[in-house]
Amino acid sequence: MNHRQLYRIIDANANRAREGLRVIEEVIRFVLEEPDLTARLKGIRHDITRALRTFPNGALLSARNSEEDVGRWLYPEEEGRRTGYEEIVRVNMRRTEEAIRALEEFSKVIDSKPGENFKDIRFQLYSLEKEVGRKTATGEKRKAIRDWRLYVILDRDLLGNGDPAEIAKAVASAGAKVIQWRDKEGSAREAVKVVSRLKEDKALQNIKIIINDRVDLMLASGADGVHLGQEDLPIAEARKLLGEEKIIGVSIHSVEEAIQAEKERADYISLGPIFVTGTKKDAGAPLGVKKISEVKRAVKLPLIAIGGISEANIRDVSRAGADAVAVASAILKTEDTAKATKDLLTKFEAGP
Repeated sequence: MNHRQLYRIIDANANRAREGLRVIEEVIRFVLEEPDLTARLKGIRHDITRALRTFPNGALLSARNSEEDVGRWLYPEEEGRRTGYEEIVRVNMRRTEEAIRALEEFSKVIDSKPGENFKDIRFQLYSLEKEVGRKTATGEKRKAIRDWRLYVILDRDLLGNGDPAEIAKAVASAGAKVIQWRDKEGSAREAVKVVSRLKEDKALQNIKIIINDRVDLMLASGADGVHLGQEDLPIAEARKLLGEEKIIGVSIHSVEEAIQAEKERADYISLGPIFVTGTKKDAGAPLGVKKISEVKRAVKLPLIAIGGISEANIRDVSRAGADAVAVASAILKTEDTAKATKDLLTKFEAGP
């Protein structure tokens, strides 16, 4: 292997690494809007450029021969499609790491110094990969939560003798994508039994099921997430127990609580009560729709409005910028829960 061949390999992998980093950087900058990670990615690209300056000026460019590259026409079928930005980031991170490893190995033949530099860059990437992966996964999760639109609370007190599974299937068939089981007075055994039944029902396989307050019951029942109040287990502790995949929502009543929830890495916030509500006795004074806009300006988390929301005022909530609305009475106190679900969704999605 002569130096021209080595320079050709180094040039190809340098381009590959910087291109991969640029793709990742665009997602982090424009989709996830993370300034610190964007700066770190940009810094690594510049580190690669500095490491390449060790080689003679113009040597890499003069060795380039793209026209006769035998790999030019190799284009695997899977390269022709991407499922979303999470896959784009994952594929390009892998491509970048492979290229940096090649740069590290082949540059050693010429000079040990750039090899050491590329090794440092490689380990920076390993650390960055985990953080970028968490941010992109969080971004995908938040996107899915914003798509919920209607968050149906199955409140045991409001259900009366109604069958939770049958009502859940009715609202799911009408377009609801998430339900919460809320039973403030019932036993833990009953809660696990109900939620486990919902999770096992084939008709509800595409529905996210959240359990109110209790992380332990969420784990025991196999629910998709937990909704916490301000007096429940802290979000950070819940995240340690549940990991990244499970959904953690939290009730908030102010901008300050919203900011704290975002710092502690909640997946969504539930702001309320927006209007007067009789469903929850300790709900507090209504905040009004203006509070929705105020909180939305302060945080990036999906915001679910709750409290006294009905067909009569749901458009006001939508106009204020809520990503979804949580309802209980507006559905459970109707004779036709499926129709009530459809009507609420239609009015909410009608937009401003």
